[in-house]
Amino acid sequence: MKGTFSYASARFAERLISFFILPILTKIVTPEEYAIWTQSIVIAGILMPIILLKFETSVVKFFPNWNSQNKKENSVILFMLTLILFLFCLITVIVLIFDEYVAFLIFGDYQLSIYIPIIIGLLLSELLFEFLIALLRISNRINNLSIYITTKSIWRIAIITLVLIGIDSSFYLAFWSFVLFQLVVTFGLFVWEINLFSLIKVGLKKSRSNWVKILKFSLPLVPFIILMMTHNFVDRFIITHFLGLDSLAIYSAAFSLAAIITFFHSTISFMLFTELSKKWANKNKAYIINLLKKIFTAYLALTIPFLVYIGIAGSDILLVLTTKDYVVSSKLLFLISFNIAIFGFYQFTYHIVLLERGSSNAPIMMLLATGINILINLTLVPKIGILGAAIAGFISNSVIAIISYKISQNILKYKFPFKECVKISIRSLIMGVVIWQGMILLGNDIISLLIISVIAGLIYILLDFFGSKNSSFISITKIDSFLK
Repeated sequence: MKGTFSYASARFAERLISFFILPILTKIVTPEEYAIWTQSIVIAGILMPIILLKFETSVVKFFPNWNSQNKKENSVILFMLTLILFLFCLITVIVLIFDEYVAFLIFGDYQLSIYIPIIIGLLLSELLFEFLIALLRISNRINNLSIYITTKSIWRIAIITLVLIGIDSSFYLAFWSFVLFQLVVTFGLFVWEINLFSLIKVGLKKSRSNWVKILKFSLPLVPFIILMMTHNFVDRFIITHFLGLDSLAIYSAAFSLAAIITFFHSTISFMLFTELSKKWANKNKAYIINLLKKIFTAYLALTIPFLVYIGIAGSDILLVLTTKDYVVSSKLLFLISFNIAIFGFYQFTYHIVLLERGSSNAPIMMLLATGINILINLTLVPKIGILGAAIAGFISNSVIAIISYKISQNILKYKFPFKECVKISIRSLIMGVVIWQGMILLGNDIISLLIISVIAGLIYILLDFFGSKNSSFISITKIDSFLK
């Protein structure tokens, strides 16, 4: 698939560059300020897909090969953009009127309402950027969007570093500087790439006949996305209100390390849905079954070694990256990482359910998982702290992953690659023994951890190279072959 490598490289670069925000912020600002940063990012992430009305998914389904010369399609996109901006303005007015109450909901403190305008600016910039990425995706400008994704992560860390370290200013000013810069640049990119004036010139009339069809697909996804965001992030609000922002900072730092896994499933999922949509339209189910097996194997080859690594050395790695204020147990890090890995598996299987049955039954599945997650969080977090949030996430993610897998399996009659999973696990465990013994012999300082990681990684690659090709990590480097 054209552009797969550039997109995957961009996501890897984004994750790698953004990852350095963790040591920069945790070593310079207070745990409370770091919690404010992460919670603000979370709030923008929660509201963004709701305001977008899942139009970023709709454009892939209805216009998989969009070009800016099609006036009817341009009119539909203008309709989407108009509705997005209207919803943003509506939410902005409501939030500004009740800013202190919103601040208490988000941060557990009325006085932190000074951060509400920052969140609003951040939200607008993220909305424009996400919709821009969707439009570049369907117009097959993958290289362009890859550049923008990488550049975005660079300017984020550059501005934060410049203000905090370069001019030795406050976290508040650093946050504002980043948001304003991103807002201006993103708007400029949107106008440049999409030719906004040509969209406005076309108007809304030509697309009226398509509005119902678009909304019929998108609107049922909105309750689902609200539930999914609640399911994914309710733990942070419960931690904030029961344990405080300092505990949230620790949990968020652990999550930042574990979230490396999101690079694996988000990259694969990004390319997978477009390819599945095309093949599904052609009723090519045999191809899809073959593709799914390869995708699952590729995902396992990436996630299992990472889980083993995090389970053994994760807490030491986090301590090196942060400060003594962020000490966590390996089991907490492993559980959070495992939760994210399970959710990625759910996303792959849900693509099949979405294409076959549409989005109308999605909220029921997520409602069950969200209810389980909230109940367990409320029960465990006050008693055992942030570990309770990790346990709740593991149970609820497992529920939706199993349900989605069973439904998708009934649709396509495919088999999960259990044999490949066992082979990958054996290689990963051998790597884990090397890490474990290396830490005993060399210690857990930054130099020792780096040496151990390199040696263990090389051993895993050798085992992978000489192992079964059907379960080989090396095949990931030739991801285009997965789509044949």
